Amino acid sequence: MNVQDFPEYESVETFVQECLDDERDYFTTADMQALNAATQMRLQDVRKALEGYGLRFVPRQPQKRVRGFNSNPHDRWYGPGADRTYGGSGWEQINGFAGEKWNP
Repeated sequence: MNVQDFPEYESVETFVQECLDDERDYFTTADMQALNAATQMRLQDVRKALEGYGLRFVPRQPQKRVRGFNSNPHDRWYGPGADRTYGGSGWEQINGFAGEKWNP
């Protein structure tokens, strides 16, 4: 991150002043990471300093997953978390098992 491109992340005080100018009373994880990169402070110290100025932390919300009417109720074949049911015969895991080397 280049501080010249984002002057509001130059220091914690500069960021707090920017928030007050925008009438914003919160900070996000992205703000903490940008301040961490610009000031080389630990994330815990950045958060403590921002909360010391009266700003509140807004955590990231997990992305919502909506299941449709035609979705598989077991979620085995499609979508995130689906089991992988392909990938070979398994001889790769057995090859060299118990110290024996495979000789064709």
